[in-house]
Amino acid sequence: MGGSQETFAKKEREKKRIMKKRQKLAKKEAKASEEKQGLTIDWSSAPENKTLSKSEESKRAETKVKNSDS
Repeated sequence: MGGSQETFAKKEREKKRIMKKRQKLAKKEAKASEEKQGLTIDWSSAPENKTLSKSEESKRAETKVKNSDS
């Protein structure tokens, strides 16, 4: 009779392991599917007194060109 209990326990452990693995995979996929949102800069309210970096200035210029074309 001891053998059947061991087999049952092994099956239960295997079920739990598989379930945990599925949950982890689902969580990983959900996290990957989320859009990554970084810091957004409101260019219209950014100061123009040379406090912007060169890359920020170029992005602002590109945004102004895109907005004026629309």
